[in-house]
Amino acid sequence: MSMMELFGKQVLVFDGAIGTQLQSMGLPAGLCPDIWCLDNPEAVRLVHQQYVAAGAQILQTNTTGASPLRLEHYGLRHKTRELNLAAVRLARETAGNQALVAGSVAALGTLIEPLGPISFDQAYEIFAEQVKALAEGAPDFIILETFIDLNELRAALLASKDFAPGIKIIAQISLDHSGRTITGTDPQSAGLVLQSLGADAIGFNCSSGPEVYLSAVAELAKVVGVPVSVQPNAGIPHLNSAGQTIFPLGPEDFASFGPKLVGAGAALVGGCCGTTPQHIRLLRNAVEGLIPGDGTGTCSGGTAGAGRAVTGLASRSQAVLFTEAAGPVIIGERINPTGRKQLAEDIRRGSFAVVRRDAKAQVTAGAQILDVNVGVPLIDEPAAMRGAVLAVQEAVVTPLCLDSADPKALAAGLKAFSGKALVNSFSLEPGKAEAVLPVAKRYGAAVIGLTIAEGGLPTTARERLEIAGRLVERAASYGIPRQDVIIDPLALAAGAQPEQVCETLQAIGLIKSELGCRTSLGISNISFGMPNRGFLNAAFLTMALAAGLDLAIINPLDERIMDTIRAAQVLLNQEGSARRYISIVGAKKLVHNAAVVTAAVPPSTSAVSAPIVTASKNTAAQDSVRRALYDAVMEGDQGGIIVIIDAALTQGIAPMAIVDGCLIPALDEVGRLYAQGIYFLPQLMQSASAMKSAMARLQPELKDVRAVDGQGTVVLATVQGDIHDIGKSIVALLLENHGFRVIDLGCDVSARDILAGARAHQADLVALSALMTTTMPHMKEVIDLFASEKYDCPVLIGGAATTGAFAQEIGAAGYGNDAHEAVREVRRLLSGNKNKGTS
Repeated sequence: MSMMELFGKQVLVFDGAIGTQLQSMGLPAGLCPDIWCLDNPEAVRLVHQQYVAAGAQILQTNTTGASPLRLEHYGLRHKTRELNLAAVRLARETAGNQALVAGSVAALGTLIEPLGPISFDQAYEIFAEQVKALAEGAPDFIILETFIDLNELRAALLASKDFAPGIKIIAQISLDHSGRTITGTDPQSAGLVLQSLGADAIGFNCSSGPEVYLSAVAELAKVVGVPVSVQPNAGIPHLNSAGQTIFPLGPEDFASFGPKLVGAGAALVGGCCGTTPQHIRLLRNAVEGLIPGDGTGTCSGGTAGAGRAVTGLASRSQAVLFTEAAGPVIIGERINPTGRKQLAEDIRRGSFAVVRRDAKAQVTAGAQILDVNVGVPLIDEPAAMRGAVLAVQEAVVTPLCLDSADPKALAAGLKAFSGKALVNSFSLEPGKAEAVLPVAKRYGAAVIGLTIAEGGLPTTARERLEIAGRLVERAASYGIPRQDVIIDPLALAAGAQPEQVCETLQAIGLIKSELGCRTSLGISNISFGMPNRGFLNAAFLTMALAAGLDLAIINPLDERIMDTIRAAQVLLNQEGSARRYISIVGAKKLVHNAAVVTAAVPPSTSAVSAPIVTASKNTAAQDSVRRALYDAVMEGDQGGIIVIIDAALTQGIAPMAIVDGCLIPALDEVGRLYAQGIYFLPQLMQSASAMKSAMARLQPELKDVRAVDGQGTVVLATVQGDIHDIGKSIVALLLENHGFRVIDLGCDVSARDILAGARAHQADLVALSALMTTTMPHMKEVIDLFASEKYDCPVLIGGAATTGAFAQEIGAAGYGNDAHEAVREVRRLLSGNKNKGTS
């Protein structure tokens, strides 16, 4: 059996860190490590040889920083093809027949839309250029690694599928101590999205030690049918007395996690930062002969990921699994302009304020997935679908169901959605499958198949079953697996065809038992043309749930419908249903009782009370607008917040009262929720952007009240040798929102230039960022230089690999674990201590 034939059948071992090994061979600080593939190939070859000798079965190329965007920072963009091709050839020559080769592609180091400045298409083109060069060298794998943004990884994976056809793709994300990426992606959401896009293996690398990844591997292994990979760091680093970066897990301790990771479900294991050939040698010994688990502690039978067929959707940060135990999934139907003039006009204008409002209301009411339909006549539907998807993603975290007959609109919406969506719908009518299925396959979407064939509507349950089988086959011909085909056996208007109700209900059971597919229905179709439609909808829904319906497309704002679902879940003994039912019904009872008591108290008609009532109304109006301002920051409503501020000013609320009484408290609450893992980076940045819009509107009103730099001046920089910009940019945005004057010196800034910049701008505080462990020592260089130059200015540090202990070791004044904590530390350090920097 060849080495490649072992992939997915037994545990394979990656190599370990390359950059730190090259540094030990003299790689100068600040030099692009990847360029040694051209300038010092023997050093790179030696590292590969050491890992092959240690037993590594997959060598990764020295190209994590060799995307055109990263190389451009060093003036090397023109070397993209030459460098990547040389890297693959070096690894291949060294591997011989003893190891496989993976062409490494890493994240860009800056966020893409909607979180950052680079568009999805731009990111795709950047990745495509690197992947095309790697593919020219014919590696066995393309490995996409160290991604923290699922949307960016989607772009890289699509580029890899397009420009490295026939080459297997490994897709990996980096988790922090919370078990999510900093943009909020959990293992199961990542797994559902990446598997549907065609990744051949899915997993994790960098950022954290093996203990963090144990539970992540187990969670991922439960939902994917491909091998799970994991390459942890050798723990969280610190500096020794000589100023060297030290990782706490030695080879023996690191290798001891190998069997645990394999037992949790990993089929590909290796090391990232801080691991050496000795780490890999002992890891290979520790996992030799082991069989990957399946995430439940059960042996998978020797084939990694074999046979798993989990149906589900995911947004960037929330997975919805379709399981019998969880019960029916609720799809909210209200984002549909049919018969809704206000929503249609909102979509036509491109405002999407009503779309956002409907999205929030439906999720609050209990919707788990939202249907998005923008079918307004005579509009640019692809542009409208993209806009609506982006608006809904900003408002809520639920997965989406995109509802359109226009394949261009579907493509625009699916590209904009940062997860795995559901497409509504396709059928066997001429041209329908051919238009929809290629788009769904490309973007990894599940599909709803309507049981309508060339001859029209079916009349019996058996006809529906026959058409459903053909729908599954047609989807499979485009590469869409059975578990991603949801069958809709058609709810027809009972007023016109009452005999079809029982046929539809019978078809649900037949489709589930004979095809193994999940089923969906648009419940309100049953009552079309009838009076008191809610009663019919609720009754039909009860019958459909009893028949085994999996996904119900309903109006979640209809309490009768929602009560029906909750009651049915209890009676069907679905997990957690009794607790939810008691909680919601109990709350309704309290509200009802309060309403009865209030109604029993007669209103006062005293003339004496009239002025008080008027004053109360004025106060109530101001309280309402204050609440709206607070909510606008909490929800990241960049457009709406300007209108609310204008209303607040008109009502006589002072500008400083708006800032200090509404905006800052809301931003602080966003930070608190972020620190607790309730909000994630997208929500944090949306709130910060809304705050920025608000402050721009208020600036003319505040110019005589508050100086621009009233809170102090903070100079930011990413240290020498590090070109990562994400964390620093987020901190800058939040600091500006809190009234600080922010000077950003950029990336890869030397200690001398940081000192010069701090002096020139009279910094009250300097904040340093470093993502790479190899650049962390430069933070100490800055602090030491400040001391030797007698420049008295506090230094705050932060970055993925930094810790509070590391900050203390190097003499930093403070440490920010994340952007919110960094702002809090700046405020603490500068309280009553501005303009301290002197020399």
